[in-house]
Amino acid sequence: MKIIADLHTHTCVSHHAFSTLREMAEGAKDAGLSAIAITDHGPMMEDGAHPWHFSNLSIVPRQIGGVAVLRGAELNIMPPLGGIDPLPLQILRSLDWVIASFHEPVFRPAKPEIHTQALEGILKNPYVNCLGHLGDPRFDFDHEAIISQCNTYGKIVEINNNSVVVRRGSSENCADILHLCKRYEVPIVVNSDSHIQYTVGGFDNALALLREIDFPEHLVLNADRGRLADWFRQHRGLEIFSQA
Repeated sequence: MKIIADLHTHTCVSHHAFSTLREMAEGAKDAGLSAIAITDHGPMMEDGAHPWHFSNLSIVPRQIGGVAVLRGAELNIMPPLGGIDPLPLQILRSLDWVIASFHEPVFRPAKPEIHTQALEGILKNPYVNCLGHLGDPRFDFDHEAIISQCNTYGKIVEINNNSVVVRRGSSENCADILHLCKRYEVPIVVNSDSHIQYTVGGFDNALALLREIDFPEHLVLNADRGRLADWFRQHRGLEIFSQA
């Protein structure tokens, strides 16, 4: 299986990342990718992007060096009921791709039922497209209760290569989540969560998990150029490869 787009990456706008927009696009090109989504952290993170960053993403070219560039955000899941960063609706509507994730500086880890309740709030949020790094054991939740509802609310599940590496226990959780996605026919994306250009397109650990459980390729949104283009055409009204 070949992943053709990395839909979770951070530029140095998120201060704990180290590469510019151009460098990240170069990293995607070097990795042989067709597309990259720039998803800097929402403003409730201490070093997250200012709302003006997201409001000005319209100036970002639709392609850089032959790589399609998607204008996105990784927003914070807010306690206790699963709100997101307080961005104006006009900004949320303008984004191509929105991931929502738990981050410890914003949402203090709690009981699984609290995390489940927050994720139920995210499921119902029409401006969120993808549930980010769900395997994090600090934010355990009722896997089946959430995954079984993803198709109802049109949510995509991320398998995060970085989590598998840096968050102990994520592999086991991700495997269970993948089994449930397979059972309920929930689409996923495989992403790097790269914070530097040299790891853009790094998916080896996540792909190993998919192979272990024989995860069906047709459910991997970013494993096929046509499948990815169709999703953005249908859900966001975008022709993402028309200029790339």
